[in-house]
Amino acid sequence: MRFVIYVIVALVVVRCVPVPSAPDVTTTPLTPGGVFVVCEGLWRQNNATLSYCTPSGTSERDVVSTRNADLRLGDTGSDILVRGDSVYVCASSSGSIEVFHRNTGIWQGRILFERGREPYKLALLNDTSAVCSILNEDCIAEVHLRKLTVRVAKAPTGPAPEGLCVMGNNIYVANSGLGDLRSKEEGAGTVSILDVRDLRIVNTVRGLPNVMDCIADARRNRVWIVYRNLTSLPDSLGGVVLFDPATNSIIDHQRFASPKGLVVDPETGRIYVLHLMGVHSYDHDTRSTTPLIEHRSGNGNDVWYSLGWWREQNILLVGNARSYVTDGEVIAIDLNGNVRFRSSVGLNPAAFED
Repeated sequence: MRFVIYVIVALVVVRCVPVPSAPDVTTTPLTPGGVFVVCEGLWRQNNATLSYCTPSGTSERDVVSTRNADLRLGDTGSDILVRGDSVYVCASSSGSIEVFHRNTGIWQGRILFERGREPYKLALLNDTSAVCSILNEDCIAEVHLRKLTVRVAKAPTGPAPEGLCVMGNNIYVANSGLGDLRSKEEGAGTVSILDVRDLRIVNTVRGLPNVMDCIADARRNRVWIVYRNLTSLPDSLGGVVLFDPATNSIIDHQRFASPKGLVVDPETGRIYVLHLMGVHSYDHDTRSTTPLIEHRSGNGNDVWYSLGWWREQNILLVGNARSYVTDGEVIAIDLNGNVRFRSSVGLNPAAFED
């Protein structure tokens, strides 16, 4: 009898709990002139978000859920590309590139990869196409931005391709080798240079252990490359190098502790590097390095995680992951090192595009 009473009480309690409903969506256009922020979320938690920061510093934490009923970005947001009226976001663990309208945030469709493939980083190839690195398959793929299809499924690179860029007739792909994990494999710690016409490797830049990204300075016809080095090495200091396609050689090399990102000022060619001690600027012409803003990321506390360039505002954006498991923030910093604003966003802000 007592068991029956417990069951009845339990049923009443359950029936009294309000049934959660989907939040109301908004149709208000996004504030013009803002910047999109891809927040990774936590791996396998399906909680990546696309945030949006306005020039005044206000933010919308989750554009996708706020503007699309019953829709989430997916698992592990890793990169973003804005082209025309469309925003393309890699959800790597979900195996897709999600597409949204630039002004409204409304979902337009997706480029879906075969099961198990993880699109990681994106770079514009031409008016209709982009290339993306497939981190877990040692290759890049070419996608059609209008038809939302995969044009070329696999063009081999090296172990664990991460960041990439396109300049002229070449695609530059950073093959990290996932640090020490695959560092002994052929092609780890290199940059593969592919021809844009047939996606064939035509050259290789070597000696860049745990290389993470390639950033084009198209105006000056050169490519900056960021590497993190291997934690197993006695000298594990990472750095940046400048590759000159005209001479097919590295023409500059600067060391930084635990580099996290690099951006190029398109007007001056000066670079800004986020690393263990904050953000430094560097001028290749004068070989001068200048601290812009100092910050030492703690062990799981106030971690400066990523760096972006806000073209519209001509300022830097730092993604602060804080403790990795709580909402992050975007810190807008001008070129004199002054903080313009801090804006709350989703978990682990990783990539920016305006």
